[in-house]
Amino acid sequence: MEAEVAAASTAKPTPPVGRWDRIAAWSLLAILVVMLGAAVVLGERAVTVSDLRAAIAAGDVTEVRMSEQLPEGSRGNASVTIRWRDHGIAYVTDVTQASSERQARKVRRPADEVVVGDVSDWLRTNGRQVTVTGPTNQHYSGIRTTIVGFDAPGWLTFVGLGVVCATLLLIGAIEPWRATRWGWAWLVLLTPVGVPLFLLFGGLTGLLRPRPGAYRLTGGWAFLLASAIGAGLR
Repeated sequence: MEAEVAAASTAKPTPPVGRWDRIAAWSLLAILVVMLGAAVVLGERAVTVSDLRAAIAAGDVTEVRMSEQLPEGSRGNASVTIRWRDHGIAYVTDVTQASSERQARKVRRPADEVVVGDVSDWLRTNGRQVTVTGPTNQHYSGIRTTIVGFDAPGWLTFVGLGVVCATLLLIGAIEPWRATRWGWAWLVLLTPVGVPLFLLFGGLTGLLRPRPGAYRLTGGWAFLLASAIGAGLR
């Protein structure tokens, strides 16, 4: 007991966080929120054909845009892209259109992703009315990136890189809570959740202050933890 009291009394106090460091942390968090919103508004989410059929069956989707199908009378198969919006979010999927059952058997895709004949008629099965417009030969030029499952404009990648670099500078500027500098650095570099976790709970915002002398995650353990989290999120 006396040893614990002595250790606590000699524990190095946590230096106070500067006002501008605190402002920087909240500003970076705001940028992250804006990035997520931009990915949802400007991007589109790739889903399965089953998701589209379920949304049509539930009455959530009544209009889709579709790329060009096989010309009438032609033989073979072709990929048909289908896009739609649901509750303001853009979605995209694709099916393979085959001119006959024989051609369909040549396609190496699940049976529910292969359509024999007209795709528009296939979408209107089960008595649901679906308006098909098009063609939608939408093509994105330039760099694209994936954020929380949305295919988004590539410029968001550079914004995210800037946030990561700024966060690493903040890690070096303070004595962080809950993990050492290297511990937080590995979490930031190897996982998508490291940046917001550090900005919220690394000491800059003052949220959930740990007790004096509390254990901090070291660089080696943080590297193993970050590697496991990164592999699990792939």
